[in-house]
Amino acid sequence: MKYKKLFAAVLLALIMVFGITNLFAGTIPVDPDGTYTSAVLDTSQDSGKLTARYLNTTGSRKTTDDVTYAGDCTVFTSPEGLIMVVDCSNSWNFEEIDVQLQRMGVDAIDIFVMSHPHIDHIGSFVELASKYPIGRVYKNPHEYTSGTYQNSMEKIKALNIPCETLYADDSFMFGDQVSVKVFGPEKGAEENLQAGYMDANDLSLAMRISFKDSSFWTSGDIYITKEIDLVEKYGSELDSDVMKMNHHGYDTSNRNEFIAAVSPKVAVQFHSLITNKIVAMKYSLKHKALTFYTSQDGSISIATIGDGTYEIQTQYIRQITNMYGKPSANGHYSIGKD
Repeated sequence: MKYKKLFAAVLLALIMVFGITNLFAGTIPVDPDGTYTSAVLDTSQDSGKLTARYLNTTGSRKTTDDVTYAGDCTVFTSPEGLIMVVDCSNSWNFEEIDVQLQRMGVDAIDIFVMSHPHIDHIGSFVELASKYPIGRVYKNPHEYTSGTYQNSMEKIKALNIPCETLYADDSFMFGDQVSVKVFGPEKGAEENLQAGYMDANDLSLAMRISFKDSSFWTSGDIYITKEIDLVEKYGSELDSDVMKMNHHGYDTSNRNEFIAAVSPKVAVQFHSLITNKIVAMKYSLKHKALTFYTSQDGSISIATIGDGTYEIQTQYIRQITNMYGKPSANGHYSIGKD
């Protein structure tokens, strides 16, 4: 008996000194290629949890006057196993998205959310809808003139997919236990866009996804102007444990007041690069959020049983540390309740 007590005391001391993640660094299986791709995409433990997978997509395309980088694609799995996809990156990223969905065992998408109709957010929609049955689409009110958006809407019509435009204060259920509340855009905001008083990115859907005591925030590419509007209107209602950085982590967005209102424990950036060091420092140093970057960490899974704690797994072990944070030995992180 005394040896059991001694072992327990030593184990507790090791946990306190080294942390549970480092102590059990060898328990996460590594793939033959040295990554943790299988651990990120393994859905066998998803039951009873809300899990978000931030899918890494790679590559960029240069046009005559601009470069389009990797875009957003988040896959949420509800506690009962429903699938909600928020955005789907660029058209040339479909194969990467498809491979990851297949490895997750996804054969249908219950809900697809278009945060806004730019190519790096809905570029793969036609291919996605052609392969995966989609139960319902939610979108913002921007009726964009681009071929990508028009083709997407034609595909929705051709497949007879129910499609609904969302505005601030709307809400919907993702299964029986997860609620999604919409904080923007306001009704009629599209008229300001048409009149030239508003940027299209500020029409992005801003949503808080809640499961018991856990919460995720996503708001597309909104700019500082919209961030300030949301803070002034909703204040602490924006509070969420996990957030996607706005507009790929650029300094067009991610103002201190907005980050403080959301008060994230974890922040994730989608992009081919770490776009802005000042923004990165805001999250990690000023606001003490654990930050992840698909360009460094690859695809990222974040799971919760709804108690305000989170288990995080990254695909890669990040190579750039300093202000971005020291990596876990096996890409696994545990976030406790405040």
